[in-house]
Amino acid sequence: MFRILVFVVLVFLIARAIGWFVQKYQDSHGSGRLFKRMLSDGTIDESVYAGASWRESERFGHRRRRAVLAKEQRRFVVDSRRYLRNQYLETCTPSLYQYIIIFLIASVLGLVLETIYTFAVFGIVESRVGLVWGPFSPLYGLGAVLLTLCLWQVRERPWWQIFLISAALGGTLEQCAGWSMEHFADLQSWTYLGLPDHITQWIAWRFLAMWGVIGLVWCKAIMPELIFRIGEPTTRQQRIVVGALSVFMVLDIVMTLACFWRAGQRHRDVPPRNPFEVYVDTHFDDEFMERTFENMEIGEDLPISDK
Repeated sequence: MFRILVFVVLVFLIARAIGWFVQKYQDSHGSGRLFKRMLSDGTIDESVYAGASWRESERFGHRRRRAVLAKEQRRFVVDSRRYLRNQYLETCTPSLYQYIIIFLIASVLGLVLETIYTFAVFGIVESRVGLVWGPFSPLYGLGAVLLTLCLWQVRERPWWQIFLISAALGGTLEQCAGWSMEHFADLQSWTYLGLPDHITQWIAWRFLAMWGVIGLVWCKAIMPELIFRIGEPTTRQQRIVVGALSVFMVLDIVMTLACFWRAGQRHRDVPPRNPFEVYVDTHFDDEFMERTFENMEIGEDLPISDK
């Protein structure tokens, strides 16, 4: 557990450091999406450039002028951005558009972090995807959405309350996901039965604590900034792209559930009963499932060990 927490904290600090440097660079040059957003909604105006120096640069054959703001101007931009962020968060209720983007981001980043973690700790590289199409692990996306949905209204409460709520949410999610996979698809992805602190096959005290820490970090440091930066769609293209991604994810999830269902049925020697099940058995056979979902066991018990 200690190694897991250290890894999560380390990744978070690296991401925050990269974000801080990028934001400092944008503030010093009066650029970036948030800066343009403040200009468009009137939080700041063109006077912010008064007294700034300008530099010319050439990229890909195009010359462009870039402002270099003075220290006082950069401070004004930072204060304006903080004011805009606080005003937005005070009146904001996360929308479906924001939840969809959070689900997509968390599904991809969760998969990347889990892959890196298993390589760093166990020295193995294996496919950790959770869907048949694309680099997604929907359990992480669902966890991020669930934490956001349940913690948004209580984000100002004491840290220990947020910790307990997050631990309860994470444990419930793992129990429901693990139980559903085993009972509806003869599928196992993890088991905690070999751990001395296990509560059920899919819940252990150490991972409840990890969920509590993750929820606390998410609630206090990540969720408000992410909601603010996502904002609301401002163009028709944004709505179309997010809508198309939503349709794709729904189809991906439905097809994945169908593939796991048929994998479990094939393990019981149940033949396909309609053309769709024949299609699934033909294009998503046992070899495909084993190759794609390397960390899962279909119709067999996992070794009694750590996750």
